[in-house]
Amino acid sequence: METERSYEPLTNDDLARLSGIAQDVLRKRAFRTPVGRQYEDRLILLALCQGGAQHYVDGVTGVKDLDVWAFFRGGLEKPFPWRARWRADFGLSRLGRHPADKGCLGRRVDVIGRSIPAIDTNGEDAVLDWLQGRSQSARLLVKRPVIGLFPQALFAKPLWSPLSRS
Repeated sequence: METERSYEPLTNDDLARLSGIAQDVLRKRAFRTPVGRQYEDRLILLALCQGGAQHYVDGVTGVKDLDVWAFFRGGLEKPFPWRARWRADFGLSRLGRHPADKGCLGRRVDVIGRSIPAIDTNGEDAVLDWLQGRSQSARLLVKRPVIGLFPQALFAKPLWSPLSRS
């Protein structure tokens, strides 16, 4: 089924599938680059962000694509490749596919990564600190909820809600 947006609810099974897809993308593509390989053991957390996270929370926004952000412990000479965006396919599902996503069987999944300061804090606190920072990416992400995907302790947890921060 081709539709601009899917209004089907996102379930915890969908979140688990997204987590697996994102981890696979990082392992097979991001960590094969010279800089990306240095971050292989520095993953702090994965989170569903932007429209997909909003739809997971409210059930009415609809999903065009699914954006997963990977946050890595920084501190290395070179930051994680912040301009990179790896695309994957959610595959056949009740979510259908966007008509513009040629070559995908289902919704497009975008995996984006950032290295962030995380020296003396746990991963969740480090990401929350980064989200409250001044980067353009952080300012855009905080307009919508951020939902944990990995590690398991943060799975399906709302890490950020713009309504509770106003």
